[in-house]
Amino acid sequence: MVARTPIALSALLVSAAVACTAGVKKPACGSRDAGLYEVGIEAPPGCPPAQANEIGIGRPCTMCGNECTAPLRCACDSLLGVQLSGVPCVCTLLQFAQQGSTDPCKDQGANWCGSNTTCCNALTTAAYCVPNACLPNGACVIFNPPDAGTD
Repeated sequence: MVARTPIALSALLVSAAVACTAGVKKPACGSRDAGLYEVGIEAPPGCPPAQANEIGIGRPCTMCGNECTAPLRCACDSLLGVQLSGVPCVCTLLQFAQQGSTDPCKDQGANWCGSNTTCCNALTTAAYCVPNACLPNGACVIFNPPDAGTD
């Protein structure tokens, strides 16, 4: 599956981002000023999985429900003014890539996502964890780099 726009990629990364700095005020949940982006990922049958893994990835969550324990966050929560629509509402983990990284999942190590999950790369900018039951067609979403407007 291919992301539809560069904005969808940015929105996905921002939505799944992990708040890693203590003392930073989180944006209001469900902000009326959030940009709404339709990602359009159809959740496969069995997503969310019957049980989250040992880390908590795959646990069903609701927007603004605070069901995911840090550093996890709900894929449906708005973050930094971005609200995704059309993604499975599950707890996920995301880590932005280190500078110069070409494989963010490899940088995180083999067990970073825990069992029954797959680490997916978003271009070379971030690694995020997806429950295997939620992978569209059994594979990570492939993001295309932004089009600079040239043919």
